[in-house]
Amino acid sequence: MRRILKEPLLHFAVLGLGLFALYRLTAGEAPPASEEIDVDAARIAALAQGFERSWRRPPSAEEVAGLVESYVRDEVLYREGLARGLDRDDSVIRSRVLLKMQVLGELTETELTDLEVQEWFEANAERYATPARYDVRQILFDPIRRGSRLDHEIGAALRDLAADPALDAATLGDATLLPGALGDASRTDVASQYGEEVAAALSNAPAGRWFGPVSSSYGKHLLWVGVREPPRAATLANVRAAVERDLRSEQAQVASDALYRRLRERYTIRVDRAAGGELDSALAAQPR
Repeated sequence: MRRILKEPLLHFAVLGLGLFALYRLTAGEAPPASEEIDVDAARIAALAQGFERSWRRPPSAEEVAGLVESYVRDEVLYREGLARGLDRDDSVIRSRVLLKMQVLGELTETELTDLEVQEWFEANAERYATPARYDVRQILFDPIRRGSRLDHEIGAALRDLAADPALDAATLGDATLLPGALGDASRTDVASQYGEEVAAALSNAPAGRWFGPVSSSYGKHLLWVGVREPPRAATLANVRAAVERDLRSEQAQVASDALYRRLRERYTIRVDRAAGGELDSALAAQPR
């Protein structure tokens, strides 16, 4: 017996078994996945319907068998992948799961009452109003080009325009790629062309005369604004479909937020503020 215990081959075998056991413990061997895959009639019908939507005809018996085998193959690989933790730390899978959870939180949908629709409409009436339409003309003065003469020359231009409404406005300002006039334009149109500062001046613009200057990122503008079509308030009867859609969207968001708050209560959240401070310091020290 002592001679057997001293045998090198026995030592090698024991060492090999030990290493194998250690590998199985540390290699992250996946736990066995569920061994039962049930392809019921409802699943087969869904596979056949998907085939028919794609190919505009029902599948043959052979094609149904292929669909089932393809489903089984995908299910086997999917379960084995989950068992091996391949879904962890994957940003695409994480995003899909997040999206499904958000949809789950929005699924609760109750019938809207007339009172709910009316109250939502009244609280958000401006959202459904028809915006005003304007005719706008502008003259741009470049502060850099005009320098210290800027205010004087803007004042002189305003006086000239008041004295002669038919005066060619293009001769008074500086050359620019901005359009000299916009016709039948909404506030959004004006903001996209001249900037938000000019668009903000539309609602209080004096009727039928030049005024200004109004400053923007382009320079200083003299403006003439005509209201082609005043804003019109909507009636619930005309926009009810849009109101109900927006109200349902709001309710879905509220439900999703409520679900999140309930789920969050299950977790203990720890945030390493010190690590965040170190990260901020490290980023600040990096060369720009």
